[in-house]
Amino acid sequence: MEYDEGKVVQDGFEIPIECFNRIHVIGDGELENLHYHDYVELLYGVDCDTVVRCGVNDYHMCSGDFVVINSKTPHSVISNSKISIYTVIKFMPQILYAAEQSVFEFKYILPFVADTKKYQKFFSRNEIENTDIPEIMRAILSERKNMAYGYEIALRIYVSRIVLRLIRKWHVSGEDTDVSNETMLSVQKGIEYAQNNYSTATSSKAAEICNLCPCYFSRLFKRVMKKSFTEYVTYIKICEAQKLLITTKESITDISLDTGFSTTSYFIECFKKQTLLTPKQFRDKFGNTNN
Repeated sequence: MEYDEGKVVQDGFEIPIECFNRIHVIGDGELENLHYHDYVELLYGVDCDTVVRCGVNDYHMCSGDFVVINSKTPHSVISNSKISIYTVIKFMPQILYAAEQSVFEFKYILPFVADTKKYQKFFSRNEIENTDIPEIMRAILSERKNMAYGYEIALRIYVSRIVLRLIRKWHVSGEDTDVSNETMLSVQKGIEYAQNNYSTATSSKAAEICNLCPCYFSRLFKRVMKKSFTEYVTYIKICEAQKLLITTKESITDISLDTGFSTTSYFIECFKKQTLLTPKQFRDKFGNTNN
């Protein structure tokens, strides 16, 4: 079974937004397969008692709670009751900015593709019940169900409203960085280079791609990402390693080489630092659900 869910396809075309109510009719504590995809995923508890496992974080999601799952983050849902119902909204990060303004609006998608530790991703019922998020989630489901003319535009508008509320909350709470357009322009190519070439990426090459001297690039990158370029590349490598551990039977040594680590021991050290588990412990923990 493939655990990269890939893109959602309708009539032969990829669709950027998908939404539905998921119903778990299972025994107590049964685990949904750990999986990942390029979509950002929003979960809203309708009538449920679940645990959302998102990377190394577990969130107890009950009715009325709200969870944000970043793009490419391995995740699963454990139901604590025999029937759990929750709404799932999946969208590609690219819908959040216009192509002609991608450099200036790229900063708004960073919280959905970068390290999840920095941003609040679980919101209790008390935090959102007086906001418009529950109403928007219902409106999205209604638009998707009825598929009236122009519903695709309506879905994009509704999702953007939720995202706008989230990024403004993160901004007010000081969880993001107030980055100028000039600064973002200076480092965006470096971020994309790291994502596409994580196994061989170097800070000096990223600086060259951005037409900046290495020292200046390093300072700007850390200001935007709150971690050095090397730390960011390591974060991406470990995320990729998690996927290989749950989707292949490759040895830990081979996975460390595939993701660009110089030695297996260093890979294990970095993996445990980021996930709090060794690669073997991570594979053993999820192995029973992925056989």
